[in-house]
Amino acid sequence: MQSKMTSRERVIAALSHQPPDRVPIDLGGSIVSSIHVQAYERLKRCLKLDLGETQIFARTSQLAMIDPPILDLFGVDTHGVKPGTPENHPHRELPDEYGFIDEWGILRKMPPDADTFYVANAPLAGEISIHDVMNYPMPDPTDPGYARGLREKILALRTTDQRAIVLSLPDSVVQQSQLLRGFGEWYTDVAVNPGLLCALMDRVLENQMAIWDTILSAVGDVIDVVFNFDDLAMQDRLIVSPVMYRKYLEPRVGKYIEFLKRKTHAKIVFHTDGAVVPVLNSLANMGVDCINPLQVSAKGMGDVAALKQQFGDRLSFWGGVDSQHTLPHGTPAEVRAETASRVRDLNQNGGYVLGAVHNIQGDVPPENIIALFETGVGKEFFDKE
Repeated sequence: MQSKMTSRERVIAALSHQPPDRVPIDLGGSIVSSIHVQAYERLKRCLKLDLGETQIFARTSQLAMIDPPILDLFGVDTHGVKPGTPENHPHRELPDEYGFIDEWGILRKMPPDADTFYVANAPLAGEISIHDVMNYPMPDPTDPGYARGLREKILALRTTDQRAIVLSLPDSVVQQSQLLRGFGEWYTDVAVNPGLLCALMDRVLENQMAIWDTILSAVGDVIDVVFNFDDLAMQDRLIVSPVMYRKYLEPRVGKYIEFLKRKTHAKIVFHTDGAVVPVLNSLANMGVDCINPLQVSAKGMGDVAALKQQFGDRLSFWGGVDSQHTLPHGTPAEVRAETASRVRDLNQNGGYVLGAVHNIQGDVPPENIIALFETGVGKEFFDKE
């Protein structure tokens, strides 16, 4: 019988393609694998846990900070941390209290009838030139707010908590350039103005890597896993053609993956939603350790056993319980069946971290959340806790 592992050992073993003592479990380990505050509040009530006011882990998506009793109850093996926000140029709050302007100059709003912040403007939208791109004021990478107190927090966690420390880095080059340029203009530029788009992506890339350098110089040696984010696909295809991916995106993604591997020995999890099968070999060749999520509702992603067979010796997978259909609309029995199927198909010889495909949204019934984690950790453990 395999000896019991700590949570940190369990996650590292799985991401190293070694058999863990049980499947590692994630809830709240990153800004794309947590739970909306509305669903979290209902979950606490369902569990009859009085844990006080819910703290916010990620403001834009309105994600909850998971309380230790729930981490323990669900057998969660991850502890999410993230950098701070700039101090010299802090977010500017809007007077109507429904939004803010972030350090990139992007306006984010959450009207009274919404439950997350959305991007309300793209500051580089419209007719612009490369001169506009080169002179756009970008965040100061040396701002002390990014890393202030982060090392001390992580070191304290490592002495009191055996969970794997997972760091979420700020958005990477593709997504951040889309937020600045606007999605419509970004896609138009790929086709008709690639020189301008490449200039924008390169400026974003250099600035983001400098910010990451500030962060990872402080904590790169004390984290276990690092998440970076760059959506490369939609529900049924890549965001650009395979030819354009290889020409414009792959070199830049490869550059920052190589940078991350130089700055930390932590396992690298690459977050990209959608139908990403065409780029999995590319990402594996770059040195990515793990793909998040396994968006099973996207084209080519539903046969997880086949993905494990084809890529499982080179890539691990993180997530996989459907957050578009099964979690919000299924029954607890259907959630249990899907969860058990994911573990059966993906956990052989490690290479899998169990969780929802994406953040658990506000409309997910608490009974379905409980069914996922009860199945993952084992009912005997759950009942004991």
